[in-house]
Amino acid sequence: MKIAVVGAAGRTGRLVVDLALAAGHTVTAVARTPARLPEFAHGTPLTAQADVHQPGSLHEPLAGQDAVVSALGTSGRAATTVFSDGARELVAAARAGGARHVVVMSSAGLETDHLPFAQRVVTRLVVDRLYREVHRDLARMEEVLTGSDTVWTVVRAPMLKDGPAAASPRVSYGLPLARAGTASRATIAAWIVDHLGAPETFRRRVTIADG
Repeated sequence: MKIAVVGAAGRTGRLVVDLALAAGHTVTAVARTPARLPEFAHGTPLTAQADVHQPGSLHEPLAGQDAVVSALGTSGRAATTVFSDGARELVAAARAGGARHVVVMSSAGLETDHLPFAQRVVTRLVVDRLYREVHRDLARMEEVLTGSDTVWTVVRAPMLKDGPAAASPRVSYGLPLARAGTASRATIAAWIVDHLGAPETFRRRVTIADG
């Protein structure tokens, strides 16, 4: 497959690139600053420069791709539009002949009603306050995708951590995952690469956590 990874210089994005190369895919690593891309263990991807805040910047990198993975992120907790701007650019590029399957990373923290009462209170008083602005833009991102005619998959992860991929991650399609806890970036990256173009993931929210 021909795959583009947007946000390829980030900690999860670079893992997606490396695993996709290892799987034999033709990979285009898209970054705002391609010079920041690391060396990859399993080959050398094509590279492209793009900024999702600039309308139309993803059209060329995504042209003719089979799938695109958005691993966009933000380093702080201030108000941001990187996720929603990215979603709008992904949808526009897909409509212009870009990737046929759009995969984005989101947060399991967007849904808390299923949590036990005590955990729900702590989450809303602490986690939601800390990440409120980030969560708001992730929610806008999901709204952009779900309201489009794009073939999308939203991968919702709990708190991310470094470390090896889980041998048997827990996965829930369409519903929150009880006791999600944490997920390693390697777990998320491996699941995404293994399910690129998988019809069972199309137009679905998928929550993933380590075992």
